[in-house]
Amino acid sequence: MENILSVLDQQGFGTAPGVVLHRRIAGEGDLLLTLFLKGVGMIRVSARGAAGGKVRFGGGTEPLVWGNFGLYRGRGGSCHLKSVDVADDFLTLRGRPEPLFAAIRWAKLLMRHLMAEHAADDLLTSLYWDMKLLDRGDHPVDVVEFHFLWRWLKNWGLAPDLTACVRCGARLTAALWTGDGLYCEPCAPPGEGWALSDRELLNLRAVAGLKASAPAAWNERSLSPSGNLFATAKRRLESLLMEV
Repeated sequence: MENILSVLDQQGFGTAPGVVLHRRIAGEGDLLLTLFLKGVGMIRVSARGAAGGKVRFGGGTEPLVWGNFGLYRGRGGSCHLKSVDVADDFLTLRGRPEPLFAAIRWAKLLMRHLMAEHAADDLLTSLYWDMKLLDRGDHPVDVVEFHFLWRWLKNWGLAPDLTACVRCGARLTAALWTGDGLYCEPCAPPGEGWALSDRELLNLRAVAGLKASAPAAWNERSLSPSGNLFATAKRRLESLLMEV
């Protein structure tokens, strides 16, 4: 495998594994792709002739397809797709609207928040394994979405501490979740935030601590989510991302 740095830093070829986040048709039958690649981060490339059928990539330009992408950096600095070796097309996921829409939301969030050509390999790994959880369908979509967003924010140092009060550092039982973090009852500011019971906090902690790459551990956990616990927690994490 050629070094992907040859593609990024100068004219030349290179390959890297990753995923298609987005595609759109450009003039002259070309496709414009947004890729998220290992060692590269988010990068926008052109697939010349792919929209008109002149060049075929075997489904490798579909959004949410994972594979090994061969790229070429031209003299003018633009990057072009030369080949795709598809590794996982997530066909099962595409046939189920709720998990599919969740994965699409993740792709949109990544395009909004990732820096262009700035590697984020831990996040790329999290994306793949949480998509595998969505694909398996063993757990509610809101639970998997909370897991992906919490791991993302934790990777960036932005995830709220689910164990200690943001003000006094005391171990949390029941808590109040505000825009500043989670407070214990004595420190909680009046009139604002989302109240969490001890059981609800335990469920959030249990999911946050699991690895998506170890599905057996998920099945061993006894989760008892109440009401819209994970849906509400997911929305709060999304709001933290929007502040970045």
